Amino acid sequence: MRKILSALLSNITGRRPGSTSTSIKYVKQSDAALARKFFLDNFRRVIVLSLIPLAVLGSLTIFITDRYIRYSVEQNNESQLNQMNQLVQVIPAELDSLSLSFDKDPKIKIRLEAILNSESFSFEELEALFYLRNVIDVPANSKPYIHSIYIYYDNPYGRFLSTRDGLEQFAVSLDSDWFSYYRSHSFREEEFATQLRELHTSSGKEHATEVISVYKPFAASGSGQYRGLIVMNVLPSYFETALGQWNQWSDSRYYLTDRNGTPLVRSHFAGSDEPLPLNAAIDRTDELARGDVIRIPYRDAWVSLKQVPRLEWNTVSVIPKGALYSLPRTIVYITVALSLASLLLSVLYALWITRKNYRQIFRIVDVLDSADQNDPQPLPSARAGYISDVYELIVSNILDTFLEQKYLRMQLSERQAKMELLELKALQSQMNPHFMSNTLHSIYWKTFQLTRSPNEACRMIEQLSDLLEYGLRGPDDSVKLRDELANVRGYVALQRTRFAERLQVLWDIDEETEDCGVVKISLQPLVENSIHIGLEANKTLSVKIKCRLIGNALKVTVIDNGPGMSEERLGQVRGALRSDSPDGKRVGLFNTSKRLSLHYGQGDLLRIVSKQGFGTAVTLTFPQPNKTE
Repeated sequence: MRKILSALLSNITGRRPGSTSTSIKYVKQSDAALARKFFLDNFRRVIVLSLIPLAVLGSLTIFITDRYIRYSVEQNNESQLNQMNQLVQVIPAELDSLSLSFDKDPKIKIRLEAILNSESFSFEELEALFYLRNVIDVPANSKPYIHSIYIYYDNPYGRFLSTRDGLEQFAVSLDSDWFSYYRSHSFREEEFATQLRELHTSSGKEHATEVISVYKPFAASGSGQYRGLIVMNVLPSYFETALGQWNQWSDSRYYLTDRNGTPLVRSHFAGSDEPLPLNAAIDRTDELARGDVIRIPYRDAWVSLKQVPRLEWNTVSVIPKGALYSLPRTIVYITVALSLASLLLSVLYALWITRKNYRQIFRIVDVLDSADQNDPQPLPSARAGYISDVYELIVSNILDTFLEQKYLRMQLSERQAKMELLELKALQSQMNPHFMSNTLHSIYWKTFQLTRSPNEACRMIEQLSDLLEYGLRGPDDSVKLRDELANVRGYVALQRTRFAERLQVLWDIDEETEDCGVVKISLQPLVENSIHIGLEANKTLSVKIKCRLIGNALKVTVIDNGPGMSEERLGQVRGALRSDSPDGKRVGLFNTSKRLSLHYGQGDLLRIVSKQGFGTAVTLTFPQPNKTE
């Protein structure tokens, strides 16, 4: 062993065999230059593989990003404004559709005028009113952005047709502000007017819905006035959600404004007090009318604006310049940071490799010395089953015998300790239940002595004593189903004393199943789980116990209407039942499953079905060799 070690040291240090330089101290003092050489070689290999590709790729990325970021940002921003325009254009399209019905269709127009001007209504007029309301109800109910629609013709009774309440009058309607706005404004032909207002849905002022009312007059008279009006109340919240989904840049904001620049809709990310610098852009009416996108600088942001045809609304985006050009700067910072980190990691890795290569021989010396002293200390790689070089292979082969002997001795000691611990636990498991049973009997007679008559506490102690005695009765792990059901009934009676009417248990037992054999105390944990989890989540709980003999197997199912489990949680529970240890929350299920597998020599005898919000069903299968179909 010493000769092998001497040869290895000679190869590394350059000294001739036979020299007395086998001590660690001498090698450390004479081979500092060799350590530096190891470090430089390792460092060069690592730095070429990490830093140079990183620098090249980072430089190319910065160049390409800086070259194309402006163009891509402008194109994406214009595309978003076009999408916003298309989204808003559904409003005039829907108003045009209603105008064709109530202005261009003479039957509908004459019918509605007659109804609004009638003092009383005939049966035919009521049928016509039902049809006319369907004409406006269909778009109002099918379009999520529409809150309500009003149709008005001049009439002496102040009536109008509404999707909210049918035929309404201004005198009793909760919403009549729109009529005042209509009377106080003059409209041009084919013009839409927009008003942002609050619509009250009840007599209390606190119940109000913010809407954008879009007015479209029709049925022009000779004096330039209009006798008819369509009012569509649009929900800003619908468009707010859509605008919020388009936010691709940090702190960017999107707006819908009227022709004067007043915000009608803000994205979720837009501040309510943020002013819009749109005066200069709105004055450029020719460009807006052509559908051009107008961009103006504002503080440290770019404001882009495009007009919605006919409505004369404006779609506006406010994007900070820092968000637009933050990507190239971020790439530069990341490249520099990664380069520095790569340099530091390269130095550390080279130092680690050098230390490992240079000092490996001395670890082998220590291992060989410990082996000579009958105290083998294997190499870390040998303990992991992995040999990295020839030195560890030599030492591993030499120490195999020592390691095997030491491992066998350790295994024997551990097995003896485990056997002693299991024996102690077995003795404790026999003593503790008997102690509990005897103590409960003493408490029972003491309670009876104090009250001098049977009472509820005595009954509960008696029931608990019966449960313990059932578990201790006889060494056999197999019992009849009737005995197991009697034990479960005692447990349920004990729980009903506590929960009273909150707990309901249904028994669905075929008589032919009562003589079937089952594993003792296999049903009570399932019922206990159902009651504990179900009553913790619900005020009341129903549990059904169903027993059926199917072929040569007894199927016992415990069903409850508790909270149930999600598919993810159900998968975790099923996985825990197939593992070697419980997950900490379903110990009863785990123990029952393992007992069935050990008793009958086969697995998958416990099956769980559950749905969140509906309940859980657990089925136990007890093979019956003596039963036939």
